[in-house]
Amino acid sequence: MSGEAWLGDVARAARSLGTRSPEDYARIAALLGMGGTPHTPDLPGEVGPPADEPGWQAPARPEDPERPPAPDPDPSVFGRRDETAAQTTVTVLVPGDEIHRPHHSWGTPSLPRPRGRGEAAPKPPHLPLLAPRSTAALLTLVLSRITPEGELDVDRATEELAHARPLTAIPRLPLATLRYGVQILADTSRAMEPFARDVDDVIGHVRALAGVAGTQVLRFADVPTRGAGERARATWRRPYRPPRPGARVLILSDLGAGGPALNPWRATEQEWRATVGAIRQRGCDPVALVPLPERYWPRWARTLLPLVAWDRGTTVGKALGARH
Repeated sequence: MSGEAWLGDVARAARSLGTRSPEDYARIAALLGMGGTPHTPDLPGEVGPPADEPGWQAPARPEDPERPPAPDPDPSVFGRRDETAAQTTVTVLVPGDEIHRPHHSWGTPSLPRPRGRGEAAPKPPHLPLLAPRSTAALLTLVLSRITPEGELDVDRATEELAHARPLTAIPRLPLATLRYGVQILADTSRAMEPFARDVDDVIGHVRALAGVAGTQVLRFADVPTRGAGERARATWRRPYRPPRPGARVLILSDLGAGGPALNPWRATEQEWRATVGAIRQRGCDPVALVPLPERYWPRWARTLLPLVAWDRGTTVGKALGARH
């Protein structure tokens, strides 16, 4: 007995494995802790133990003459033949971080980088209220002034001469011009806060059409008669002063029709009538861009001044009808 293993354990294991060679018995005994390292058969060219040294052998079993001979078992205990290092294939393990992995493409874009503490939030893309393709033509039609400064009116000149009347003045065709300038009254009240970018967009288009020198921008809150000016609210002039005669006045406001229902600063009809009256007394023509559907327009405003819907559905034809 060696430890907790007995010779009977060696015999039982040998019988279960079908072992008959002394080498396999020696391996089983070594695995059970009853011997040294398992015996390895001598390779060709190696010198074995001396011939006179006795080897350990299992007791012989009587052969049964009537029993057929057992098949030659695998010389290995675990069903694997012993091979030299030159005859076996060694599998080299590669670290996981060195294995090339295919590139994965994600169907959903990654989230944007978090904004820093002192970093301003990016502005979302702006979709203007007026159609970009017709904005220039629409504003030119609304703000231009018709003057008899075009080409020679041949029909009128021919008619005057045919009636033997002298031409005291050269008849000319009507011409739309912006040379008299444009004054923009931009409403900065709470009701117009959602349209602040649209107001700046229209101001930029008007400056591109009439020129920076020919465009004056005054900002007000609710109604111009309470004060208007080009800079901060503390510098606004009161009362409002219309531009020089002949200029167009473009009003960008909801005319008091929008905003909170309980707005104590909402402009009244009388205040807007006073503003439009002061503009016309100065010899100027007002027109308003209203960012509300027509059903929300005040009734008194429809007859007070020309109104143009500030919307994508507004075309040059609709603007021409509103002007007349």
